[in-house]
Amino acid sequence: MLRIKLIRSTVAHQWRTRRVVESLGLRKINQVVEHDDTAVIRGMIHRVKELIHVEEVEGTPTKKKAPRVVTAAVAEKTAKKAPAKKVATAEAAPASEEKPKKKATKKSEDK
Repeated sequence: MLRIKLIRSTVAHQWRTRRVVESLGLRKINQVVEHDDTAVIRGMIHRVKELIHVEEVEGTPTKKKAPRVVTAAVAEKTAKKAPAKKVATAEAAPASEEKPKKKATKKSEDK
């Protein structure tokens, strides 16, 4: 696992460099993110190596959001609000009734 910290601003750099830093999840100076050590992440790090500080740490990246806990009361409320699903009973139109496509015509210039 890699811990990446943005140490320099992206203001005076190309838009591609800024996009790479954003795709790493870095938005502010001194912000730290953790990513798995993959070839894709290593390539992005190589592209912006002058702007970031990288260190290897053991473990897996921490999740950004905790899983949502659904209680019985919340489950009942959402079940009551959900509308009943309609069953489609309409018949499909036969393929022979399709309109033919119009042919494109070129305008000739008469002078």
